[in-house]
Amino acid sequence: MDYKEFRRHIGKAALSVNSFASIIGVLPNAVSNYSKKQFVPKEYAVIAVLMGDAADRGVDFVSVLNKFGIYEQISTDKKVSSINKYKAKT
Repeated sequence: MDYKEFRRHIGKAALSVNSFASIIGVLPNAVSNYSKKQFVPKEYAVIAVLMGDAADRGVDFVSVLNKFGIYEQISTDKKVSSINKYKAKT
């Protein structure tokens, strides 16, 4: 799937690239970097299509994911900050 089509599907699900990345547990740039390659991995495409279709059908897919213990990941800003503090000490 090309990146433009991928963005259309996550848009139907009312998700940004950051939100999509947070749900699947990767950093946002791990997703947005595919814009340069023009195609996304099949795994990302499948998830985006299912989320977009669920939204089209009025299914609250976030609640479904939460029901099974799948939540958006907490921001990694604290981890990055900790790494930067560690690097500053060395």
